[in-house]
Amino acid sequence: MVTVTMADVAREAGVSPALVSLAFRDAYGVSATTRTRILETARRMGYQPNRAASRLASKSDDTLGVFLLDLHNEVFADMFDGMREAARTAGRELVLTVGSIGGSLDRPALDSLVRARVSAVVAGGLLLPDAELAEYRGRLALVSVARVVPGFDAVASDNVLGATLAVEHLVRLGHRRILHLATPPTDGYGGRREGYLRSMSDARLEPWVLTCDYARQAAFDLVMPLLGPAAPDREQPTAIFTHNDQTALGVLDAVHAHRLRVPEDISVVGYDNTSATKPPGVDLTTVDLHAADLGRRATEIAVVRSEDPTREPMVETFEPSLVVRASTAPPPKGHLIR
Repeated sequence: MVTVTMADVAREAGVSPALVSLAFRDAYGVSATTRTRILETARRMGYQPNRAASRLASKSDDTLGVFLLDLHNEVFADMFDGMREAARTAGRELVLTVGSIGGSLDRPALDSLVRARVSAVVAGGLLLPDAELAEYRGRLALVSVARVVPGFDAVASDNVLGATLAVEHLVRLGHRRILHLATPPTDGYGGRREGYLRSMSDARLEPWVLTCDYARQAAFDLVMPLLGPAAPDREQPTAIFTHNDQTALGVLDAVHAHRLRVPEDISVVGYDNTSATKPPGVDLTTVDLHAADLGRRATEIAVVRSEDPTREPMVETFEPSLVVRASTAPPPKGHLIR
């Protein structure tokens, strides 16, 4: 008899294995419609979930909690791949919770991991302010991924360097009207904005920053009025650098809606290097966060933290890299830096 796995159910339902896990645990991050579809698919296929989670009534040294901001953003799926690999190597199980783009589910998700009595938590994409996260000291052994949180372990990427690589690439191509779609002003995520501002200052160019949340549609709505014949009198950007790949895809949607060309009319640079940036027709220049490596290393640190809860917090920083693809080129004639 062939054993049906969680991956089989995920493939049949058209979702990720992580989402299947959430659906079976009735956890945050899954809509009622999606949960019903997953459970019905599992029933039809004869899938029997592993009930290991029932062991979590008492604290277990072999179970780590995972918090991810948004399963619709592939950067968190990439992080989870690294986390899962490291957990498997260490012989640990993972319990997953999911937040929301606005950050409203961060606290309920973390509280659920406190109740689960996991030995440590690996958290990617936390939006709670530092002061609120400080309340979890002594309650959760937390390792933050991609954000440095005072008083906790962290594995981060050098966001200032990543933004610098992106802007310097565009400046070398000759761009001078470079718009940056920046993250909302949340604790721990200002590095990309800072790197952009520094690089524009170094190039003696006027910065142009618009705040945009993490969603593709938000970037589309923000950029649409800036392009095309009905745009404001202000000179249109010749390049747009976004704070993540999802917003870069929204920019591409807006550019194409105006029947403009990438990169002939406008260059676009994202941040994260998710799989969505790689197909022909997208081929997005982006900064590689090395998300899987961040998730892997954070999980390794979580294992160490669970074995030695009293040691001093440690912070490790990874260097990002620029991946140049087909979405960047010199600006249209007449817009070159003189």
